[in-house]
Amino acid sequence: MNAHAGSCLPPGELRPRNIHEQFGNPTGPMGWLVGQVMAVKNAARSRWVLSLLRLESASDVLEVGFGSGVDVRRVARLALSARVSGVDRSREMLRQARRRNAAGVAAGRVDLRPGSVEALPFANATFDRAFSINSVQFWPDRRRCLRELRRVLRPGGLAVIAIQPRNKGATAATSAEWRERLEAEFLDAGFTAIHGLLRDARPVPVACVVGEVASDPELAATL
Repeated sequence: MNAHAGSCLPPGELRPRNIHEQFGNPTGPMGWLVGQVMAVKNAARSRWVLSLLRLESASDVLEVGFGSGVDVRRVARLALSARVSGVDRSREMLRQARRRNAAGVAAGRVDLRPGSVEALPFANATFDRAFSINSVQFWPDRRRCLRELRRVLRPGGLAVIAIQPRNKGATAATSAEWRERLEAEFLDAGFTAIHGLLRDARPVPVACVVGEVASDPELAATL
């Protein structure tokens, strides 16, 4: 089970107050269960999002909010020559993901760290691909976070952000609103070649936005 079960939490890690917050930062015994749920659900959604990353030509891939590590493992299997990194603010998810990707971690192909998108623990221009699935709704300042994501991407790099809204009362219109909102925020963060998509799914469609970092370094510096 969880090494931080009960009242013993990592320094600075606040206990989620409800199930919605558990999906944003799984902690304690309930966080362990949330991780197991995330590991077995939504495979079709993940495969669709990953297909947008053009992994056949990827060399360094970042996932923000890797959860139980299932998609890290999928990327490592799809892009055999790529190095796969990730950050997640949940220590419980870090434990589960490292265990699920133990072989990749041992081989030096997988690098999973505690952290958040507000301050990514990587140097400028480290990655050529970055993605996040159902994490963006927990980002405190999305424009700032998207700029941070662009910082760690190389010129010509690609970012893919997806969300399937699960809040009470969410409808297809909610998904469409997320797509439009993220398109505007990608533009504000300096991405180019931005396009949004909606994919039919239950209970509501998946909203996804794809953006590139300008391949011209001089242009990228002005954005």
